[in-house]
Amino acid sequence: MTTKDAFTFLLKGQTERTARLTFWVTAAVCVYLGLYLGLHAESSGERMVYLRYLNFLICGFFAFIIPHLRFPDRSRFMLQTLNPSSAGLFRYYLRSLFPVFALFTVVFACISFTDWPNPAYALADKLIIFVSATFLMSAIGLLAAVRYARIGAISQEWQEGERGASFLNTLQAVGQAPSMPTGSFPSLFSTMYIGAGGMMMVVAGAWLGGVFGSVYAEAVPGVLLLAIAIAKLYGIKPVFDRFFYHTNAFYNELFLNPKAVEEGREPLRFDALYWVPGRWKAAAWFSMLQLDRKLPAGRLLVVGHLLLWSLFYTGVNDAVISGFLVLLIGGKCMLGYRLVTPAFAPLLFQYRLHGPADWIAVRFFTNIRWVPLLAISLFVVSLVSQRVDASFIGYWVAADLLISLAAAVLLTTLHEFRFRKVYQ
Repeated sequence: MTTKDAFTFLLKGQTERTARLTFWVTAAVCVYLGLYLGLHAESSGERMVYLRYLNFLICGFFAFIIPHLRFPDRSRFMLQTLNPSSAGLFRYYLRSLFPVFALFTVVFACISFTDWPNPAYALADKLIIFVSATFLMSAIGLLAAVRYARIGAISQEWQEGERGASFLNTLQAVGQAPSMPTGSFPSLFSTMYIGAGGMMMVVAGAWLGGVFGSVYAEAVPGVLLLAIAIAKLYGIKPVFDRFFYHTNAFYNELFLNPKAVEEGREPLRFDALYWVPGRWKAAAWFSMLQLDRKLPAGRLLVVGHLLLWSLFYTGVNDAVISGFLVLLIGGKCMLGYRLVTPAFAPLLFQYRLHGPADWIAVRFFTNIRWVPLLAISLFVVSLVSQRVDASFIGYWVAADLLISLAAAVLLTTLHEFRFRKVYQ
């Protein structure tokens, strides 16, 4: 295989079978929800509201997910060996993110155009709200891709004192010395910058649409932001190789050192899992511990429930509430995908520790860790909304348990149940 052929192979994707199947399962759920919302939308205005809420969620998604999806790149050593050009790395990076953009675009299309009784009704309005939402989603995603691609060089400058000196001095002056490494601040700021900035653009589009009374006005922020994102993206293309390897090195060090992210945080205690049967307690404990090291699931779920409260407050219909709850529960359960990757779960070690059926139980208990949060959140809503009662809470708690079990079966099927095929 020539160097060119090898790099072409990398460009076409070298994703693991588990990752591909997980993506397609997630995509199927998202498309189903998009079709469901589209079928239950009564007007183009309601479709537009759905797309706004979805873009709010996507802003939060892009604000934190890029590093976990792309850095450190598992093919980085092969890339260093092949030594492709900056343009080649640039294409590799963008192509690796393409499935995410494509999935969101398909979901937007499902919400915008799924109108079974009258598919051609108000077609122009449906098209413009689809284009407006897609442009804004693409702009936020590309800006996040640019921001995180450059984060390694920026973090080094912070670590070496070339940036951020006045900010750190201010913290020390008020007695709030940072507990995390200085180089981690740019990553934290980027999360806030992308999430809050993107949500402000969604609000700005809605405001312009209301002021001018036109769906075309709502597309303006997305169009302008997309133009800026493309300009920034191609601005780093000539030197993308430097940014790419620099950022890979930064995230490799950051993710290998969890204290750099959660300095001083007390890890989950073994005796806190009193609700897990003894047979699976140890495995469930280190599964949760490993997951906490990589992903701030608790904070993400708190944000998700705050968004859920906002949906109830704004009075959206039951289809939106149901779709959001399915996404919230399913997303929480699929975070466990990290626990079936080779770095976290070597197949021989897993099989010697427990059989596949036991791992289903372990992952089920790991997934239901946050069920009480869902019950409490819905109970709080029931105090101020007649839409939520005991049967509603019970229904979604039962749904959480079933989805948790289904996710545990799926992940174990993708990993431990392969033992005989791999080793026999």
